[in-house]
Amino acid sequence: MTVEPQSPPRPDETRPREHLANERTLLAWARTAITFIALGFGVSRFDVFLRQLRKVDNGGGGGAGAGFSAAIGIVFVLAGLLTATAGVTRYLEARGQIEDGRYEPRAWPLVVLTCVMCAVGLALMAYLVVDVARS
Repeated sequence: MTVEPQSPPRPDETRPREHLANERTLLAWARTAITFIALGFGVSRFDVFLRQLRKVDNGGGGGAGAGFSAAIGIVFVLAGLLTATAGVTRYLEARGQIEDGRYEPRAWPLVVLTCVMCAVGLALMAYLVVDVARS
């Protein structure tokens, strides 16, 4: 018994799959953006918690680093907004390319996103190290 080779799928058959994959990618960008925004809010609220804790322990003010975590939180929120914008931009670009039959993968949004994550992570780590050293 011989098995006949299957013919490659026609472009019309793969188009729905490509669009669904593009939508899943957009949702991944959206989850990343929401995570950035939530982390930004949490980090900025952490500063309030530390200031209150220092007031109870020392009976004094918030310390030298008060407000730094709020700045890091704002950067996280901005990173979330930029991530959402980049995700939608990439989704629309890929959608047009899929329709035209000329999809081109792009690496730059992922490289920029990774660099922003590393920079904000390093700033947060520096803040935590300084805060622990002050305690």
